[in-house]
Amino acid sequence: MTEKVVAAPAPRSPNATGLTEGAGDGVRCLPSPDKAQAPMGRRGVTVFLDFGRSKIFAVTDGSDVVFNNLTELVERLRPVVIVLDSLPGKLQNMAAELAKTGIVFLRLKDLKKLSEERKSNGLKKSDENDVVVLKTLFLRNSDDFRPLFETPEELTVRELTEEWATFTLLKKTSKQKRTATNHPLAIKAHRTVQNIADEFSEEIHREAMKLPLYRQTFERLGLKGPTLAYLLSHDGWALKTLSREKLVFRFQMTGRRKHRKRNTRSRLLIMLAMSTVLNKHSRYYEIYQRYFERFKTEGDNGKKAYWKAILRVAERILRDLHSLAKNTKQTPDT
Repeated sequence: MTEKVVAAPAPRSPNATGLTEGAGDGVRCLPSPDKAQAPMGRRGVTVFLDFGRSKIFAVTDGSDVVFNNLTELVERLRPVVIVLDSLPGKLQNMAAELAKTGIVFLRLKDLKKLSEERKSNGLKKSDENDVVVLKTLFLRNSDDFRPLFETPEELTVRELTEEWATFTLLKKTSKQKRTATNHPLAIKAHRTVQNIADEFSEEIHREAMKLPLYRQTFERLGLKGPTLAYLLSHDGWALKTLSREKLVFRFQMTGRRKHRKRNTRSRLLIMLAMSTVLNKHSRYYEIYQRYFERFKTEGDNGKKAYWKAILRVAERILRDLHSLAKNTKQTPDT
């Protein structure tokens, strides 16, 4: 297919951190009132951090520290494990390089837990509070966290697919503008964005082939492209660890979405299904035809039958990806 398309300690109050400005080295040391400050630079440190607009708020076992950037944090604390809620896109390349030095990045699986824990403790949202709550959650149940990525290559693909998604949106907008006017600049803008999006697609495929699951999917299922690469680089861990039933809910493949927007992974999975049908994929187009005719026979109009059949194809792709990730036999389609 060608596609372009142990109970944890209670969190401290906001005023319990004792923020004090340090010397002019860009670092503020925030001594914890109940623990001695841990020696800076010792190895084996687990660091919990939250990214502010221009600072990084970090918590270790014995101290709270604010840094200007991630490089400064690593040089001063020498962490072995970095625990965070999410990683800004602009830092993904740096995280990939740091991973090569042996640093493990762990990310909170469900970001809702952070806000729920903060509310249950009566804390206001702030970078200082979020990093303390993050540590509390980790000490309570480390299973709520997963590796940010398994290999640096996975993070590279993730970054590329996020850039691709940006240009895909620009491509859609430029096409709309191109339709509305024949001005030479509008035409040039559309062609430029189209070419950049195409270059991203080709580069993403090359890089994604370094990921075992993507390569298997390409070789065994005949699927490829940035949409697939996005799903596997962002949700490969879920495909490998979650049950099929949990995946169905994660990708919002059950129930009607009348009042709730679909999440990004759900929309991309549907886009992938649409692409297989459009390109008459030997495996999935047959599934689409079968369900389309069935829904038409049941009385659905063409548009509704098409949509319901596309969702069935999306479900089947999800099942196939899950089976490949689990390295188990395919289950016959029903």
